[in-house]
Parts: sequence; structure tokens; C-alpha cells
Amino acid sequence: MVKLNTNLDEIPNYKAFVMAGNDMFPTINERDHVVVDLAQRFIRSGDIYVVDYKKSIIVCRLLLDMDKVKLIFDGASHEFEAFVSTITIFGRVIEIKSLN
Repeated sequence: MVKLNTNLDEIPNYKAFVMAGNDMFPTINERDHVVVDLAQRFIRSGDIYVVDYKKSIIVCRLLLDMDKVKLIFDGASHEFEAFVSTITIFGRVIEIKSLN
């Protein structure tokens, strides 16, 4: 038997968010829950992150190219390019849970 610790304060590096919007469809659907590791702020090119970009908190895939990064949205035709120094990475998405 495994006893789970229910005190979430003892797991400070993880946070769950509910996805709003469909820019990451089909990878992440609206109202899916995403678990973010707040300690993983380094960019692993191609992974999905929660970032602050121009004062908006977004979920996107980051593609690193030297000192620039592309912000890719799996379900949208738009993408952005920015200097790494102009974005704030909150953490890397480590799990996606669909309620469907």
C-alpha cells in the first residue's frame, strides 16, 4: 500500500492550470488540466511551456535558436519570435490530463 501525502505545500515545484482557449489543440484541449514543473525554466527546444510574453500568460511550444526563441501554437496558424531575454518562463508542462 502507498500512502500519499496530501499536503501540497510540500510539493512546491508543481502547479496545475486549466487550459483556456484552443491554440494548442489537438495537443491540449480547452479545459484540459496541465501540470507545470516550475523549477524547469531552461528551454528544451520543442517542449511545451507556460510563459509570460508581452504581459500575457500563454501555453506554447518553444523552439530555441541561439538567443532567439519561436513561440509555436500547435492549433493556430500564428507564431511569434522573440529574444529569450524578453520572455519569462514559468515552467515546463510535464503532464496533460483530459477530462474527456
